[in-house]
Amino acid sequence: MDKDHLTIMLIAPGSKGPKALNLKISHLKFIFFVFAVFTVASILSFASTYTYYKDSESKTKSVKNLSSTIDRLSENLTENMATEADLRGRMQDIEAKLLEMQDMLDKKGIKRDLAVGGEFIPTDRLSLSYVDYVKSDVDVLFDTMKNLPLGIPLEGKINSAFGYRKDPFRSRVGFHSGIDIDANQGDPIVATADGVVKKAGWQSSYGKVVVLVHKDGFETLYGHLSKITVEEGDEVKVGDVIGKAGSTGRSTGTHLHYEVMKDGKRVNPTTFLSLK
Repeated sequence: MDKDHLTIMLIAPGSKGPKALNLKISHLKFIFFVFAVFTVASILSFASTYTYYKDSESKTKSVKNLSSTIDRLSENLTENMATEADLRGRMQDIEAKLLEMQDMLDKKGIKRDLAVGGEFIPTDRLSLSYVDYVKSDVDVLFDTMKNLPLGIPLEGKINSAFGYRKDPFRSRVGFHSGIDIDANQGDPIVATADGVVKKAGWQSSYGKVVVLVHKDGFETLYGHLSKITVEEGDEVKVGDVIGKAGSTGRSTGTHLHYEVMKDGKRVNPTTFLSLK
Protein backbone atom coordinates (compact mmCIF):
# COMPACT_ATOMS: atom_id res chain seq x y z
CA MET A 1 0.00 0.00 0.00
CA ASP A 2 1.27 3.47 -0.97
CA LYS A 3 2.03 5.31 2.29
CA ASP A 4 1.53 8.70 0.58
CA HIS A 5 -2.14 7.98 -0.17
CA LEU A 6 -5.22 8.14 1.98
CA THR A 7 -8.48 6.50 0.96
CA ILE A 8 -11.75 7.96 2.27
CA MET A 9 -14.95 5.91 1.78
CA LEU A 10 -18.03 8.07 1.15
CA ILE A 11 -21.54 6.65 1.57
CA ALA A 12 -24.30 8.97 0.35
CA PRO A 13 -27.95 8.34 1.32
CA GLY A 14 -29.82 6.51 -1.46
CA SER A 15 -26.64 5.46 -3.30
CA LYS A 16 -26.16 1.88 -4.40
CA GLY A 17 -22.78 1.54 -2.72
CA PRO A 18 -19.83 3.36 -1.17
CA LYS A 19 -17.53 5.55 -3.20
CA ALA A 20 -13.79 5.71 -2.63
CA LEU A 21 -11.89 9.05 -2.52
CA ASN A 22 -8.13 8.73 -2.88
CA LEU A 23 -6.00 11.72 -1.62
CA LYS A 24 -2.29 12.20 -1.32
CA ILE A 25 -1.24 12.88 2.26
CA SER A 26 1.33 15.45 1.07
CA HIS A 27 -1.49 17.42 -0.62
CA LEU A 28 -3.54 17.36 2.60
CA LYS A 29 -0.57 18.66 4.59
CA PHE A 30 -0.12 21.53 2.12
CA ILE A 31 -3.84 22.41 2.25
CA PHE A 32 -3.77 22.31 6.08
CA PHE A 33 -0.64 24.48 6.10
CA VAL A 34 -2.25 27.07 3.78
CA PHE A 35 -5.41 27.05 5.91
CA ALA A 36 -3.40 27.51 9.10
CA VAL A 37 -1.41 30.38 7.60
CA PHE A 38 -4.62 32.06 6.39
CA THR A 39 -6.24 31.63 9.81
CA VAL A 40 -3.25 33.10 11.67
CA ALA A 41 -3.02 35.99 9.18
CA SER A 42 -6.73 36.70 9.61
CA ILE A 43 -6.40 36.68 13.41
CA LEU A 44 -3.37 39.00 13.29
CA SER A 45 -5.12 41.32 10.86
CA PHE A 46 -8.19 41.47 13.08
CA ALA A 47 -6.07 42.07 16.16
CA SER A 48 -4.15 44.82 14.41
CA THR A 49 -7.35 46.45 13.16
CA TYR A 50 -8.97 46.21 16.60
CA THR A 51 -5.87 47.65 18.30
CA TYR A 52 -5.70 50.49 15.79
CA TYR A 53 -9.37 51.22 16.29
CA LYS A 54 -9.02 51.24 20.09
CA ASP A 55 -5.89 53.39 19.85
CA SER A 56 -7.68 55.81 17.53
CA GLU A 57 -10.69 55.90 19.84
CA SER A 58 -8.41 56.50 22.83
CA LYS A 59 -6.52 59.24 21.00
CA THR A 60 -9.81 60.88 19.97
CA LYS A 61 -10.98 60.87 23.59
CA SER A 62 -7.62 62.25 24.70
CA VAL A 63 -7.82 65.07 22.15
CA LYS A 64 -11.39 65.85 23.22
CA ASN A 65 -10.36 65.83 26.89
CA LEU A 66 -7.39 68.06 26.17
CA SER A 67 -9.55 70.47 24.18
CA SER A 68 -12.10 70.57 27.01
CA THR A 69 -9.34 71.24 29.55
CA ILE A 70 -7.93 74.07 27.42
CA ASP A 71 -11.39 75.62 27.10
CA ARG A 72 -11.94 75.38 30.85
CA LEU A 73 -8.55 76.90 31.64
CA SER A 74 -9.22 79.67 29.14
CA GLU A 75 -12.54 80.47 30.81
CA ASN A 76 -10.90 80.45 34.26
CA LEU A 77 -8.12 82.72 33.02
CA THR A 78 -10.64 85.17 31.58
CA GLU A 79 -12.61 85.17 34.83
CA ASN A 80 -9.43 85.64 36.90
CA MET A 81 -8.30 88.53 34.70
CA ALA A 82 -11.70 90.20 35.10
CA THR A 83 -11.58 89.64 38.88
CA GLU A 84 -8.04 91.03 39.05
CA ALA A 85 -9.11 94.15 37.13
CA ASP A 86 -12.10 94.56 39.45
CA LEU A 87 -9.87 94.18 42.51
CA ARG A 88 -7.36 96.68 41.16
CA GLY A 89 -10.16 99.19 40.51
CA ARG A 90 -11.59 98.82 44.01
CA MET A 91 -8.16 99.09 45.63
CA GLN A 92 -7.58 102.30 43.67
CA ASP A 93 -10.92 103.63 45.00
CA ILE A 94 -9.79 102.83 48.56
CA GLU A 95 -6.45 104.57 48.01
CA ALA A 96 -8.21 107.64 46.57
CA LYS A 97 -10.46 107.79 49.66
CA LEU A 98 -7.41 107.50 51.94
CA LEU A 99 -5.82 110.43 50.10
CA GLU A 100 -9.02 112.43 50.71
CA MET A 101 -8.84 111.48 54.38
CA GLN A 102 -5.23 112.66 54.55
CA ASP A 103 -6.24 115.98 53.02
CA MET A 104 -9.09 116.26 55.53
CA LEU A 105 -6.75 115.59 58.47
CA ASP A 106 -4.44 118.34 57.22
CA LYS A 107 -7.38 120.77 57.06
CA LYS A 108 -8.39 119.79 60.61
CA GLY A 109 -4.86 120.53 61.79
CA ILE A 110 -4.31 116.91 62.89
CA LYS A 111 -0.71 115.78 62.48
CA ARG A 112 -1.14 112.20 61.35
CA ASP A 113 0.20 110.54 58.21
CA LEU A 114 -1.97 107.79 56.83
CA ALA A 115 -0.31 104.70 55.33
CA VAL A 116 -1.64 105.31 51.85
CA GLY A 117 -1.23 102.08 49.89
CA GLY A 118 -2.68 100.07 52.76
CA GLU A 119 -1.50 97.07 54.69
CA PHE A 120 0.03 94.01 53.00
CA ILE A 121 -2.76 91.61 52.14
CA PRO A 122 -1.78 87.94 51.56
CA THR A 123 -3.02 86.48 48.30
CA ASP A 124 -5.19 83.95 50.11
CA ARG A 125 -7.14 86.83 51.69
CA LEU A 126 -7.30 89.04 48.61
CA SER A 127 -10.83 88.60 47.33
CA LEU A 128 -13.67 90.86 46.22
CA SER A 129 -15.54 90.25 49.47
CA TYR A 130 -12.49 91.13 51.58
CA VAL A 131 -11.76 94.29 49.58
CA ASP A 132 -15.44 95.30 49.85
CA TYR A 133 -15.18 94.77 53.61
CA VAL A 134 -12.12 97.03 53.81
CA LYS A 135 -13.74 99.64 51.56
CA SER A 136 -16.85 99.65 53.76
CA ASP A 137 -14.70 100.32 56.84
CA VAL A 138 -12.83 103.11 55.07
CA ASP A 139 -16.10 104.72 53.91
CA VAL A 140 -17.52 104.65 57.46
CA LEU A 141 -14.31 106.14 58.88
CA PHE A 142 -14.24 108.83 56.19
CA ASP A 143 -17.86 109.79 56.87
CA THR A 144 -17.20 109.91 60.62
CA MET A 145 -14.13 112.11 60.24
CA LYS A 146 -15.97 114.44 57.88
CA ASN A 147 -18.95 115.01 60.18
CA LEU A 148 -17.39 114.72 63.65
CA PRO A 149 -15.83 118.00 64.92
CA LEU A 150 -12.33 116.56 65.25
CA GLY A 151 -9.31 118.83 64.95
CA ILE A 152 -8.44 122.44 65.70
CA PRO A 153 -10.17 125.55 64.37
CA LEU A 154 -7.02 127.60 64.90
CA GLU A 155 -3.38 126.81 65.67
CA GLY A 156 -2.41 128.32 68.97
CA LYS A 157 -1.82 127.74 72.66
CA ILE A 158 -4.79 126.93 74.89
CA ASN A 159 -4.72 129.61 77.58
CA SER A 160 -7.96 128.69 79.35
CA ALA A 161 -9.36 125.17 79.69
CA PHE A 162 -12.87 123.75 79.83
CA GLY A 163 -14.48 123.61 83.30
CA TYR A 164 -14.45 125.65 86.43
CA ARG A 165 -11.98 128.55 86.67
CA LYS A 166 -11.57 131.97 88.20
CA ASP A 167 -13.69 134.43 86.22
CA PRO A 168 -11.33 137.18 84.93
CA PHE A 169 -14.05 139.82 85.24
CA ARG A 170 -15.74 138.94 88.53
CA SER A 171 -12.78 137.51 90.47
CA ARG A 172 -14.75 134.45 91.45
CA VAL A 173 -15.01 130.84 90.31
CA GLY A 174 -17.23 130.26 87.29
CA PHE A 175 -17.82 127.58 84.69
CA HIS A 176 -15.97 128.03 81.41
CA SER A 177 -18.04 126.32 78.71
CA GLY A 178 -15.26 125.99 76.11
CA ILE A 179 -11.55 126.55 75.59
CA ASP A 180 -9.70 129.75 74.73
CA ILE A 181 -7.01 129.57 72.06
CA ASP A 182 -4.41 132.32 71.66
CA ALA A 183 -4.61 134.08 68.29
CA ASN A 184 -3.42 137.10 66.37
CA GLN A 185 -5.92 139.66 65.13
CA GLY A 186 -7.40 138.48 61.83
CA ASP A 187 -6.14 134.87 61.99
CA PRO A 188 -8.47 132.63 59.91
CA ILE A 189 -10.88 130.41 61.85
CA VAL A 190 -11.90 127.17 60.10
CA ALA A 191 -14.77 124.69 60.50
CA THR A 192 -13.73 121.45 62.17
CA ALA A 193 -16.45 119.40 60.41
CA ASP A 194 -18.97 119.62 57.60
CA GLY A 195 -22.11 121.39 58.70
CA VAL A 196 -24.68 124.17 58.30
CA VAL A 197 -24.42 127.67 59.76
CA LYS A 198 -27.02 127.93 62.54
CA LYS A 199 -26.01 131.41 63.74
CA ALA A 200 -23.75 134.10 62.32
CA GLY A 201 -23.91 137.37 64.25
CA TRP A 202 -23.63 139.05 67.61
CA GLN A 203 -24.40 137.08 70.79
CA SER A 204 -23.96 138.99 74.07
CA SER A 205 -20.68 138.05 75.80
CA TYR A 206 -19.48 135.97 72.83
CA GLY A 207 -19.35 139.05 70.61
CA LYS A 208 -19.35 138.11 66.96
CA VAL A 209 -20.06 134.38 66.88
CA VAL A 210 -20.62 131.52 64.43
CA VAL A 211 -22.50 128.35 65.44
CA LEU A 212 -22.40 125.31 63.14
CA VAL A 213 -24.73 122.31 63.22
CA HIS A 214 -23.20 118.93 62.34
CA LYS A 215 -24.54 115.39 62.04
CA ASP A 216 -25.33 113.12 64.99
CA GLY A 217 -26.37 115.98 67.29
CA PHE A 218 -23.05 117.87 67.30
CA GLU A 219 -22.66 121.68 67.26
CA THR A 220 -19.57 123.91 67.41
CA LEU A 221 -19.33 127.55 68.49
CA TYR A 222 -16.63 130.05 67.52
CA GLY A 223 -16.66 133.26 69.56
CA HIS A 224 -15.01 136.72 69.89
CA LEU A 225 -14.51 136.94 66.11
CA SER A 226 -13.42 140.20 64.49
CA LYS A 227 -15.15 139.25 61.23
CA ILE A 228 -17.73 136.68 60.10
CA THR A 229 -17.33 135.29 56.56
CA VAL A 230 -20.44 133.08 56.38
CA GLU A 231 -24.20 133.57 56.60
CA GLU A 232 -26.90 131.63 58.38
CA GLY A 233 -28.02 128.63 56.30
CA ASP A 234 -24.71 128.28 54.47
CA GLU A 235 -23.27 124.80 54.07
CA VAL A 236 -19.62 124.58 55.06
CA LYS A 237 -16.97 121.91 54.63
CA VAL A 238 -14.04 120.87 56.76
CA GLY A 239 -11.35 123.56 56.60
CA ASP A 240 -13.63 126.31 55.24
CA VAL A 241 -12.86 129.73 56.73
CA ILE A 242 -15.90 130.92 58.70
CA GLY A 243 -14.43 134.06 60.29
CA LYS A 244 -11.38 135.92 61.59
CA ALA A 245 -9.98 135.96 65.13
CA GLY A 246 -10.64 139.01 67.28
CA SER A 247 -11.61 140.24 70.74
CA THR A 248 -15.27 141.21 70.43
CA GLY A 249 -17.72 140.77 73.28
CA ARG A 250 -16.60 139.94 76.83
CA SER A 251 -12.92 139.35 76.12
CA THR A 252 -9.61 140.19 77.75
CA GLY A 253 -7.63 140.04 74.50
CA THR A 254 -7.44 138.54 71.03
CA HIS A 255 -8.29 134.83 71.15
CA LEU A 256 -10.83 132.28 69.96
CA HIS A 257 -13.44 130.89 72.30
CA TYR A 258 -14.31 127.40 70.99
CA GLU A 259 -17.12 125.15 72.20
CA VAL A 260 -18.36 121.66 71.26
CA MET A 261 -21.92 120.55 72.07
CA LYS A 262 -23.48 117.11 71.83
CA ASP A 263 -27.28 116.86 71.91
CA GLY A 264 -27.46 120.34 73.43
CA LYS A 265 -24.92 119.68 76.20
CA ARG A 266 -21.47 121.25 76.25
CA VAL A 267 -18.58 118.76 76.27
CA ASN A 268 -14.85 119.24 76.68
CA PRO A 269 -13.47 120.34 73.27
CA THR A 270 -9.97 119.14 74.24
CA THR A 271 -11.03 115.53 73.63
CA PHE A 272 -11.79 116.44 70.01
CA LEU A 273 -8.60 118.30 69.17
CA SER A 274 -6.61 115.20 68.08
CA LEU A 275 -6.86 111.48 67.40
CA LYS A 276 -5.12 110.47 70.64
